[in-house]
Amino acid sequence: MKDLSQCRAEIDEIDSQLLALLEKRIRVAESVAKYKLANSMKVFDETRERAVLDKIGEHSPADVREKLVGTYDGIMNMSKLHQYELKSQTSPKREFFNNAILAGERVPCGFEGKKVGAQGVDGAFSSKAARHMFPGAEIVFFSSWSEIFEALRKGDIDFGVLPVENSTYGSVTDVYRLIMDNDAYIYASLRLPVEHCLLAKHGVSLSDIKEIISHPQAIGQCSEFLESAGISATQTTNTAKAAELVSSSVRSDLAAIASSECAELYGLNILSRGIQNEKHNTTRFAAISRELTIAHGADKISIQFSLAHKEGTLSRILGYFSALGLNLTKIESRPIPKAPFEYRFHLDFNGSMTDEHTFNLICALSDELSDFRFIGNYNEE
Repeated sequence: MKDLSQCRAEIDEIDSQLLALLEKRIRVAESVAKYKLANSMKVFDETRERAVLDKIGEHSPADVREKLVGTYDGIMNMSKLHQYELKSQTSPKREFFNNAILAGERVPCGFEGKKVGAQGVDGAFSSKAARHMFPGAEIVFFSSWSEIFEALRKGDIDFGVLPVENSTYGSVTDVYRLIMDNDAYIYASLRLPVEHCLLAKHGVSLSDIKEIISHPQAIGQCSEFLESAGISATQTTNTAKAAELVSSSVRSDLAAIASSECAELYGLNILSRGIQNEKHNTTRFAAISRELTIAHGADKISIQFSLAHKEGTLSRILGYFSALGLNLTKIESRPIPKAPFEYRFHLDFNGSMTDEHTFNLICALSDELSDFRFIGNYNEE
């Protein structure tokens, strides 16, 4: 049996030979990229790659066949990544993203005179997030999320603030769908700690309560409290709206799940604080805009895309992010309407379009993938 130092010495010698060959291979890949660019060809050629991998498999010993095929698959992925970076230099998307970066440099320090849309009424968590993200701006309230997007499209508001994810209840898929359907962009995002309270009229005790009303997300986030109390819950459009309804109701057996601020705003009593399932319950809010603007120091990117439902397609795309050291903070799949059992993938990752490698990758993917959507590069508090 060889000792460890001898084995490592042999591996070092093999690696030195591999390094020279891999460098030679990637230089040839540059010529391939130039040819494809000159002839308007895509970087990814599935037929060619399948043939190469099949050939590797045929000439590999059975006991290491899968490992060798996997290694060559990785080598080809890195070769494609290099080709993408070369091809992206002529991407029509370069100007679009550069203009978004320049627009971010021209954003004023304050938001006085700007109008920001939020769903519900004053006291809602959305209004709290909007005031934090846009100090000095006028907050305009709408009864539904879709109305915010409509107002944004018409130019009646400059930004909209909506919840996109909760730390325990997951993504707000309807909001992501509206972002896609309305070609909106994420300008900024905020992680807001959310403490839910049970509010009722003064003089009312918990034993008097027969019904609790609130937004579906708040009801879900407080499911354990509701189950232990044995009280039915009814959905409303907004937590603050629920508090407003309790305040104006003649009923003394009705309570709302809302923020402590709503108790003061609507003259209610706090029967119980912190009734959410998780102590550190947090909701992520996104500020949306009509035009793509990449603010200075933006450190998070959101994209969506769909892929052919074939083995290895998602792994290939994710491999590019891994190769560039881009940390994925979220990956989800969502059904595509009118396309049964086909899915669109949503990715959030740490990165900036001011980084040339990231810029090149996004340009390349936007050219290569038929269904690709860049949602934003933004700061997240």
